[in-house]
Amino acid sequence: MGAAKTLAAVTIGQAPRTDVTADILPMLPGHVTLREYGALDELTLEAVMDAFHPAPGEQVLVSRMRDGRQVRMTEAFVLPRLQAKIRQAEEEGADAVLLLCTGAFPAFAHRTVLLEPQRLLHMVVEQLAGGRKVGLLVPMPDQVEQAYRFWGDHGVDVTVVHASPYLGFEGVRQAAKQFRGQDLAFLCADCMGYTAAMKQAVVQETGLPVILPRTLVIRVLGELLD
Repeated sequence: MGAAKTLAAVTIGQAPRTDVTADILPMLPGHVTLREYGALDELTLEAVMDAFHPAPGEQVLVSRMRDGRQVRMTEAFVLPRLQAKIRQAEEEGADAVLLLCTGAFPAFAHRTVLLEPQRLLHMVVEQLAGGRKVGLLVPMPDQVEQAYRFWGDHGVDVTVVHASPYLGFEGVRQAAKQFRGQDLAFLCADCMGYTAAMKQAVVQETGLPVILPRTLVIRVLGELLD
């Protein structure tokens, strides 16, 4: 076993994210401790929703509050709060920082390793797709257009379906049925909120392999922190 290390997980919602850690904790090396931080930890849902007024074309992000309720926010609202949490995690001794969101963000200031799932996810999907179309699952209807734009900019041909992981398991299962019969290389669940159980349900409904961001990034970080 290696020397003791700390992985900081920074969510755009509130910590702890027990819905995420249930899947990723068993995958971490035994000498790695997970410490959680939430960009919205000091805020109420009502305060966040009062500030939710996205401009046309502005990126909409979805996460959850500590009590499990879904929350939506804009990039401009959450960016300074994320930066503050990254800085706090580093000051408290994190050996690596994982951002628990697949959204695209401007560069953050950081001293230690910072893994942003969006960049890793896009590169992996592009390589594995080999020019074939990929089925993409996103949480909200207002994220569908931006998903086509973001993934198209990365050279990936996608067909997009929406179902929030924070509004119930069955909605995800039903949405997955829309991928049936399509000529797709595989599916990608484009949000850190989708669980390993949801992945298996989608596989059962479609017969297609599914890339799950939360387990993908932990496998990569496990290699680094081993």
